Amino acid sequence: MVAAWITEEFASLKLGDKRREKRARLMVDQLAQISDSQPDAAKSTAALKANYRFVHHPENSPEAILNAHHQASIARTAEHPNVVLAQDTTVIDLTKPHSQVEGAGPLESEDKRGVFLHPLYAMTEEGLPLGIVDERIWTREAIHTNLTPGAKRRLRQQAAFEEKESSRWLEMFQSGEQIARAHPNTHYTVVGDSESDICELFLEIGELPENCHFVVRGCQNRAVIDAEGVANIDEALATASLRFTSQVNISDRTSKIAGETRPRRKTRAARLAEIGIRARPVTLRGPARPGGKLPDVTLNAVEAVELDPPAGEEPIRWVLLTTLAIDSLAQIQRVIAVYSLRWNIELYFKTLKSGLKIEKLKYETLDRYLTVLSLLMIVGWRVEYLKGAARFNPEVSCEAYFSAAQWQPAYLVFTDGGALPDQPLTIREFMLMIAELGGWQRKKSQGPPGSMTIWRGLRRMEAYADAFQAFQKAKSRSGG
Repeated sequence: MVAAWITEEFASLKLGDKRREKRARLMVDQLAQISDSQPDAAKSTAALKANYRFVHHPENSPEAILNAHHQASIARTAEHPNVVLAQDTTVIDLTKPHSQVEGAGPLESEDKRGVFLHPLYAMTEEGLPLGIVDERIWTREAIHTNLTPGAKRRLRQQAAFEEKESSRWLEMFQSGEQIARAHPNTHYTVVGDSESDICELFLEIGELPENCHFVVRGCQNRAVIDAEGVANIDEALATASLRFTSQVNISDRTSKIAGETRPRRKTRAARLAEIGIRARPVTLRGPARPGGKLPDVTLNAVEAVELDPPAGEEPIRWVLLTTLAIDSLAQIQRVIAVYSLRWNIELYFKTLKSGLKIEKLKYETLDRYLTVLSLLMIVGWRVEYLKGAARFNPEVSCEAYFSAAQWQPAYLVFTDGGALPDQPLTIREFMLMIAELGGWQRKKSQGPPGSMTIWRGLRRMEAYADAFQAFQKAKSRSGG
């Protein structure tokens, strides 16, 4: 029998065959045990063969599998008053040393092959992950390795917007709009990093329902129309008064590229920074496009900038463009807090790659790979959801998420055979125990458990549960 959460997650699954739908549930149940490999997860040769038949079946599409998760995730969003929909792209490198995955496309070069994943990831404004509500998965057909940077830029400028990879940001934003229209009692805010600084997205402001907004990190010092004569966003923000300051711990960062000059990618030292906040409306001048100039658009801009950076260090700076209100300090703080939640989608990608090892799957064709990826994307959300549940619903019983057959063996190992408690542990207590099983230490300096320690702890929990069940079966057969 599969876990109850999987049955609920796949309530709307339609593959056209009940047996294949059952197999999909069984595979997610196996993959959710965070095993070292799919043969290890299957537990038997017969189950492994059935899994491979499922993956090879042409009608078991990733779209159908993920659509069931979309519906469950959207239903979860409707249970909350305020929801953030974060979008971002991750590169999945499927390059193999001897043979390539058939159907994988070029990445930064023809020698690197893989696929791009761009999900719309839902969470509450407190940060509880609710699931993926839509995504785009695509490959490049070709890259222009023989063109200069200037020639590549001109080629992008001449292309229709719908032909550009950047159109995915608008597609996902429009998907968020549709979800908001269907659920008017929930307020949705779509969040994107600097790649989503696109005028075509900003122009959606005229079509937005009242319960849908966006926050985008600006990356271009766009021209503005202003009665005070300022020319661009930076000059406009410089005229705004400082609304408040706060101190922020800045983590260190090591550049991945020697000689990196881009401020957001350069090496920096850890420090305590004083951040100043400014905010004001700006009217962006519509840029020229093939076929004519785009309309002007008025948005709210919020700047968070380091006031006194150390000598030789680039100041930390965000410019956020939004449709959210900025009239009060609380509203401005909300804009910054909502954008800060974008980091959760990076944690989701880390769980997929480092925990579930999606780049290490061994499939010869891309369609088969994507079928398994769709299942692992659901498992990845579940890991992040359990982490969030321990923070945001800490007093709920762990049996709301795990069976007694799972949590009790882990407790016995953790306490070295201590007596089981009269009541199940709370989810917070249990997830901290899982984190310790995964190597986390209860030290203030270490911070809260991360995805990797949770992932390792869950693996051990499943191993203990399997061993305990095997022991119980052997004991029953021997009449003990």
